[in-house]
Amino acid sequence: MAITRSVTSSPVKKSATKESNDESRHSREPLKHFILPKDTSDRARFVLLRHPRDSSVQRFLFCSENGLFHFTKINTPSPDPRSLLFEGPASRDTNGGETGSKDRQLTFEDGYISKSAEMFVATPFDMAFLLIPFVIPAKAQTAKMLFQPLDDILEQHIENDRHLRYILENGRNVVEEAMSRFCDTIEAGDEQMYRPNEEKTLKMIMEKVNAVIEKGLPASLEEKFVTRALEAPVLSVKREETIISTKSESASFDDTDSISENLDSQSTTASSAPSAVFSEVSVASSLSTMAPDTVSQTLLDLRKQSIILDFILASNVPEAIAQRLQARFAGKDSPIDFSPLEEHMRSLAVLRAEAMASRSIGDFSRKRGLEDDEAAELRAEKKQKQEEEQRKTKVGESRGVRDLKKVNVSGMKKMSDFFTKKPVAKAKG
Repeated sequence: MAITRSVTSSPVKKSATKESNDESRHSREPLKHFILPKDTSDRARFVLLRHPRDSSVQRFLFCSENGLFHFTKINTPSPDPRSLLFEGPASRDTNGGETGSKDRQLTFEDGYISKSAEMFVATPFDMAFLLIPFVIPAKAQTAKMLFQPLDDILEQHIENDRHLRYILENGRNVVEEAMSRFCDTIEAGDEQMYRPNEEKTLKMIMEKVNAVIEKGLPASLEEKFVTRALEAPVLSVKREETIISTKSESASFDDTDSISENLDSQSTTASSAPSAVFSEVSVASSLSTMAPDTVSQTLLDLRKQSIILDFILASNVPEAIAQRLQARFAGKDSPIDFSPLEEHMRSLAVLRAEAMASRSIGDFSRKRGLEDDEAAELRAEKKQKQEEEQRKTKVGESRGVRDLKKVNVSGMKKMSDFFTKKPVAKAKG
């Protein structure tokens, strides 16, 4: 009877094969690094859910005690090192000796090098934003919507989504609390029923905006999107004044000293040159100098609220619903009035247009010089290309061809002259 090795009942061989498959899979796929919250429960799970903004499937962390977390991918800037070294502390037993090889592998005592240098940080994500696409319709409804139980609202969505069904089954209290913040609620017997309310949704979003303002924006973001956006440009009226004052000073200096013309001319040239440079530098700085003291605190607060509001709507709410909510914020029944900010931004746009126009008029005299410089650069670039082409053709030629080009052929006939047909002679009459 033939002995084959295709079938075996040994559990040892099976486990060895499984371990080898796991090792080969880990060797092929690099490890991903997740930074999780500290106080997560043992029942916290990784779930794949559709992001409310673009419906793309993304990784979340759900904890029945602390809520929902979204993983944000963080990459290191290009100038920084692109690898990370994770090294765990050496694990020792109570007697002071090192533990076995299995514990050493689990604690990464030897370290692990990640080539991609990517980290996924768990950031809090409001469950209400995840539920808004399921509850609020994309198009505005003319008729008032009816109250419905939570199971009926999410029935179609959890039917084919086991991760969303896991959240509803294991964190129903978290889901109900999120629903009550942007929906009207009513009790029907022992069951809670919900109906979407856009006014409560606006108030919920404004509460988040105010919470961000209380914590404070990062200094770089506040300077870029708030302070600089509200600063008014200084018009280039000072440009003509500085030029005129410079010329008058140089002229008066020429008139005062008339004893020695040679010495005076040299001294005036030396003294007027730095003043002219100073006038040009002052013009360039006057166009970019702003007046931050004129901006009131009310406009600064409104600008902060506007920036944070736009960010929340653009990041966490579907586009169709975000546009409708944005229109509600711009309407008369809005919980916040942005009209002073809008008027100020329109006036700033007019001032910036005037500043650019005055700057273009002042730079007209230097336009000719810039065009000459550009033409010179084009000529130099063209000449360089021609030299490179000639160099390439010389490299491709043989030595014999190069020697023949050096021969003096003046007075010699060309080879083509020997192969031309002779003209037909006319027959004598």
